Amino acid sequence: MDHFHLRDGELACEDVPLAAIAREAGTPVYVYSSATIRHHARVMKAALEPLGDPLIAFAVKANPNPAVLAILADEGLGADIVSIGEYRQARTAGVPPERILFSGVGKTAEEMAEALAGGLCQFNVESIEEAGTLSQVAVASGLDARVGLRINPDVEAGTHAKITTGTADSKFGIPAADALEAFRAVSRLPGLKVQGITVHIGSQLTDLKPLEAGFRRVGELIAALRDEGIAISLADLGGGLGVPYEPGEPAPPTPAAYGAMVARVTSGWGIRLAFEPGRLIVA
Repeated sequence: MDHFHLRDGELACEDVPLAAIAREAGTPVYVYSSATIRHHARVMKAALEPLGDPLIAFAVKANPNPAVLAILADEGLGADIVSIGEYRQARTAGVPPERILFSGVGKTAEEMAEALAGGLCQFNVESIEEAGTLSQVAVASGLDARVGLRINPDVEAGTHAKITTGTADSKFGIPAADALEAFRAVSRLPGLKVQGITVHIGSQLTDLKPLEAGFRRVGELIAALRDEGIAISLADLGGGLGVPYEPGEPAPPTPAAYGAMVARVTSGWGIRLAFEPGRLIVA
C-alpha cells in the first residue's frame, strides 16, 4: 500500500500534487510519504506483536534520510546500522541507544569506541578477529560490550547472487560448522558479554522457505550453545523480505505470513527476537 495516486489526472502524494512540490522545491527532489512509511511500520509491528517484545530495528542503509528516520523512531522502531555515521543519524532522529544494533563487516576501532560510549543494544560481530578488536576497545574504555555473533547457516536464499549472503562461500558471518568454537573463543575474551546470535541470508526474498531453513539452523545452534553453558538472550533474525517493483510481479510473502512462520519456528526458544526490515518499510 502507498499514498501515491492520480488526482484529477495528476500524480499526487497524500493529495499534494508532485508538480506543486517540484515548483516549490525545485528539481531533482525526493518525495516520501510519511503516511505510507507509518503504515508499513505498523503492519510490521502488528505481524510481530505475538512474539512478545521483539526489537524491530530499521536497516538504516535502506534509507538514511533524517526525516524518514525520525518518522520510524516516532513509530517506536530501532535502528540496524553499519557505520558510526548511521549511528549518529539514528540517535539524532530519536532512536534510543538500547534499540540500536551495530552490524556490518567494516567497523573500525574508533567507531566501536564511539558507539560503546554512546550506548547500544548489541554489536553484531562477523568474525573472531573482529571480536578481538572489540575486546581491546572495551578493555581500554572500561566498558563491557554486548555482542552477538553472525552465523552463516549455508542456506541458498533464492534471490539475486549479489544480494545472497548466507551461502557457504559468502564473505559474511561465521560458518555454522564453526559456530560453537567461535562462541567459545569469543566468550573467553575480556570486556565482551556474549548475549546474541544473528543471521541474515539475503535481500529481496520472495519465498519464506529459505528463511525458515536458516531460522531452524539458528534454533539448533541456540540449543547447542545452552548445552555448552553459553546463555543466548537475543536472536537477531535479520531482514530480507522483498517487495514488488514492477506491475504484475508476484506478490512476496506478507508480514503476517512471515510473522506466523517465525512464531512457529521459534516456539520454545524462550528468548527475545530482533528483526532488521529495510526496503519492506520504505521501498
